Amino acid sequence: MFGISLVSLILRFLIGGLAVAAASVLAKKVGGKIGGIIATMPAVYLAAVIALAIDHRGQTLVNMSIHLSSGAILGIVACIVTVFVTAYYIKNKGFQRGTVFAVLFWLVLSCAFFGIKHLM
Repeated sequence: MFGISLVSLILRFLIGGLAVAAASVLAKKVGGKIGGIIATMPAVYLAAVIALAIDHRGQTLVNMSIHLSSGAILGIVACIVTVFVTAYYIKNKGFQRGTVFAVLFWLVLSCAFFGIKHLM
């Protein structure tokens, strides 16, 4: 399936799901800021790296890891910019509009970063 083994897919699902669940529980018990910190932990990245190690070996693993890491850096930058812009937008326009804006803004910004990365 798309060059990803079933074990890798399940691993990504479990680690990502556990991170989201932990962030939700901590936000409720301790506060939103702690939940937000947990929500930003690179659980999906960690799962992707482990899955690469399961699916690939040797130089292919190294090359795939480099590509994954460079994409992750762009993704993190897109998320940071999106968080700042969305926080401002939600404060001024409300939660529902802000949520829709956040998804659309992230999508456009991520596509722009992807285009820039592949043009260089």
